Parts: sequence; structure tokens; C-alpha cells
Amino acid sequence: MSEVKKWTILIYADGNNEMIDVIYKNMLDCEKSGSNENVNVIMQIGLIDSNKAIDVNDWIGVRRYYIKSPMSYLIEDLGRINMADPNNLYKFIKWGFDNYKAEKYMVVLSDHGSNFIGCMTDLSLNVPYIMGIPEMIEAVNSASQSSNCDIDTLFLDMCYMNSVEIVYELAQYNKSAVKSMVTYISHAPYEGLPYDKFVSLVTKHSNIHGLNLFLKHLIEDLNLSLTAYEINHEKLERIKNLFNDFAYVYIYSKNPQDYTLSDLIKKPDTESKFYDFIKNINESLLSIVLYSNEDFRGVNNSIEIISEDITRLISFYFKLSFAKNNYWLNLLTTDSLGSNLLPKNKVNVRPKTTSDPVLHYILPFKK
Repeated sequence: MSEVKKWTILIYADGNNEMIDVIYKNMLDCEKSGSNENVNVIMQIGLIDSNKAIDVNDWIGVRRYYIKSPMSYLIEDLGRINMADPNNLYKFIKWGFDNYKAEKYMVVLSDHGSNFIGCMTDLSLNVPYIMGIPEMIEAVNSASQSSNCDIDTLFLDMCYMNSVEIVYELAQYNKSAVKSMVTYISHAPYEGLPYDKFVSLVTKHSNIHGLNLFLKHLIEDLNLSLTAYEINHEKLERIKNLFNDFAYVYIYSKNPQDYTLSDLIKKPDTESKFYDFIKNINESLLSIVLYSNEDFRGVNNSIEIISEDITRLISFYFKLSFAKNNYWLNLLTTDSLGSNLLPKNKVNVRPKTTSDPVLHYILPFKK
């Protein structure tokens, strides 16, 4: 058992895919700063193969490290396990909470993101896997609740995680364990966070008591396109209700000459009968922004929401809490009978290395 420090950073770094070179370099970058008297830096890292670009590591599989400078300590070799399995994410976070006590906790998830479909692909086993968004968030919350520790910040170091649906999902538990979420406003840089700078900045600002002020300084100094959101159940319920009301009116009063849904919410017309709805939505969304290094410009400019027909993928959207009892769902599918709402455990995902989609499997969270 370690001493209680200011911060513990738990990094779940998935290199069990084509991100292997980036993920391993991120570990080396973490070691340039590493753990210190105020901060624990813990990493569970998966590597699908020996690193070709850096030609340093001589192991494959998944390991847990206590990150130190100039070299980390191997805590546990887990062998070939599935980094896309939410149950393994749960085990890592709970283990980190139980063994590396701190006043505040940050969980960083580093890999690919695919919006409401999922994140954290794993190509190391017999078939490809991807972690579903509800499964990921349930694992994060359950680990925190099991250890009776809040996650002060969930940092999603992935593309396409900046959406109303994902922020809303984080608050849908009896006791939401996540206080704030930080992610990129648009695309993540392919190399992800500059982890040497990131760890050193957490250390630099570790004595700041208030979470909001800490996040402000961290985002300012990182100088990346990032936003921090407050995970507030009441505020997010209001936001969902506003989208529901807007969708109801849009469905039953839309004229053929009206703008498309995407254009309407991205560039609201002051003369439109929907303008007040969108204005209220944007004001409510702004109320959950703790800090951003860019001016808030509203939905589908500064934070995304799905606003186009996704009938082929609607079953994955339907898994989200945001879709339940929400007319917004009716705007996203032409399947009036709801036959596509049947739950599915596999989805075609197009990796960056190919133009052809590959079937990925999604595992349930069991705790």
C-alpha cells in the first residue's frame, strides 16, 4: 500500500491494435516525468507485438507498471488479455484505487474512439473486439463505487468522444462516480497527449485545491483543443429534456422548406420557429462547460450530437441512456417498426489502416 498523495493518474493504454507504436512511445514519455512525492502514475498497457518503430520493448501482452523516471517498475504481467473487455478496465481501475491512494483521482483512456459505437479496439485475440460506450462507462462507475473513490477527472484521449450522448451517459448512475470529463473538441492528435508534458503539468498544479481551477490551468498549459465538462445529473437531465422537446416540435411541425436538422442546429436562424429551442439548448450546454480553450459555439460546433439518419447503427445508439424516452431517437432512423432496435453485440468498424470495415465484437460488463 502506497502513501496518500495529491493525485493518482490511472492510464489505460491500449496498444493491442495498430496504435502500438504510439502507445509504447506514450509510456516512454510518461517516464520522463513519472511518479513523484505528489503524484502516482500507474499504467496498464497492452502491446500486440514487439515495437517496430522504437525497437526497445521485447515483450507482448498486457502489463501494469508504476511509472517512474528514468525507468518504470513492472507490477504485474497479465499476459494476453482483451483490452476491449470492460471487465478488464473495471479490474484495472479498482486495483489502482485500492493500491495507490490519493486525495484526487484521474483516469485516462488512450486509444481509438468511435463516438456512440465504442472505443478501445483489440486485435490481439481470435477475433477483433471493441468496447461499447455504455459498457465502458458502467465499468468506470462500478470500479469507483466498489472502491468508494470518486473519479475527479475522466480524460478521454481519443477521437470522437466529445458528444452530448457520452457526457449524459456518464451521469446515469445512482451515484455518479465521475465529477468531470475532459476530451478533444474535434479530432485527437494521432499521437495523443504529450504525456511527458501532461504528467509534469499534473505535478506542477497538484497543490491546487479546486478541481475547476486545476482543470483550467491544465488545459491552458497543454494548449490543445480540449474541453472539460461537469458531470451533473440535474443539468444533464434538463439538456436531454430540451432535446426531447425540440425533436417533438421538429417532427410534428417541420415544413419541407425548413433546413435539414444538422444545418438547423449548427447554424440557427433567428427567424426560425426552432431558434428559441436551440438557444436554450446551447445555454444549458454552456452551463456544464467547466473550462475550454476555445469559445463555446454551441451544439455541433463545440460539442457534437448525432443529427443524421443512422438506421443501420441505431441499435447501438438505442443502448445509450440519452435515447430512452427521447423523441430525438425518432429523428435518427427511418425504421418506423423499430426492428433495428434489437440489441447487437457486433459492429463493422473501419480501422485507419484500411478502407474496408472489419467486424468487431462487443463484450458485456458483468462485474
